Amino acid sequence: MTPVVVLTTTEKREDAVSLASLLVDTRLAACVNLFPVESFYRWEGKVQSSAEYKLIIKTAEEKWKELQHFLFEHHPYSVPEITKLNAEMSEYYLAWLADSLI
Repeated sequence: MTPVVVLTTTEKREDAVSLASLLVDTRLAACVNLFPVESFYRWEGKVQSSAEYKLIIKTAEEKWKELQHFLFEHHPYSVPEITKLNAEMSEYYLAWLADSLI
């Protein structure tokens, strides 16, 4: 199993909590952290900023395509951030991660 971390953001805390709960419940993620952030981005030709909630999703490369599909289906944004980062984890955390995804 190859560990990865996937990032996304939502505007509302309720949406972040809902996504996090569903991802862990369906075993697409072993763990999801969320915290408030201030985001700056270009949208419709203008630089904008907004308060958002960042989700840090810990999962496996083998779940990547299914997780992407899930986020496209359930995310409230029309163009959600879905960023995958390769990760290295301690052998103990990796074993827990693998067990949590089956």
